[in-house]
Amino acid sequence: MSNIIRINPPPGTRVRFISDLHYGHERCEAPAPAKLAERLLQDIDMLVIVGDFAETRNCPWQERGLKLREELRDICRRRKVELIEISGNHDPDTEALLAEFWDGKIVAMHGHALYKEVAPWSWEYLRNKQKCQELIRSVPESDTHLSTRLELSRSMCQLTAPIMRREGIRNKYVRGFLHCFWPPQRPWKIVWSWLSCARRAENFARRFFPAAEIIILGHFHRSLNCRFGRRRILNCGAWFRHATPYCVDMQDGQVLDYRPLP
Repeated sequence: MSNIIRINPPPGTRVRFISDLHYGHERCEAPAPAKLAERLLQDIDMLVIVGDFAETRNCPWQERGLKLREELRDICRRRKVELIEISGNHDPDTEALLAEFWDGKIVAMHGHALYKEVAPWSWEYLRNKQKCQELIRSVPESDTHLSTRLELSRSMCQLTAPIMRREGIRNKYVRGFLHCFWPPQRPWKIVWSWLSCARRAENFARRFFPAAEIIILGHFHRSLNCRFGRRRILNCGAWFRHATPYCVDMQDGQVLDYRPLP
């Protein structure tokens, strides 16, 4: 399978996009697969998870993440809802990194490929900056070839081990503070990523898939519904503490609904 998949749903197919379930993670607030299915799978034919379905990298949450992912896959099979999975930075084992729908009119990608660094605010990057930059410099074609850029994002995710927020600190308040505000550049990089997300997505689309009219993202854990340039940018938020999950419902290449999920 290619890291780019192309899907043209049959006429009348109702497609729902969500992202960032983060199954297995200690801060995941998604319900168990059976309960999630009751909320998500009614009256749809296809479910697209736009990255970070589960924690599948080598970390303390991997086993639970893989188990919950397989449970939801099985429910979708039994309910005859086609499940499309797109890789994020927490599940780089998923093959597809970008999906084009309706002849490329709609593009869904997790969003970590918007940055060569994947998540320049993350502890993984900030603590391994030299190693990450060496990898980036070794792939100059990532500026001009979409498939290479996508594979660079996967390689970046696999380069460094996940860093747990409990690492070496027992006091939960100190741990939480340091997780959010240390090193000092971390919170500013996070805020800037939110503010610049739409512009970055527009620039990325102009370079790599100029025919796209709508781009659907995750990764930033914040909902977004805006127009930038001639494109509409939609972000599905996250099923994560201090975030809100959204869904995008589409049919025949048209947005039917964009709403928070109860």
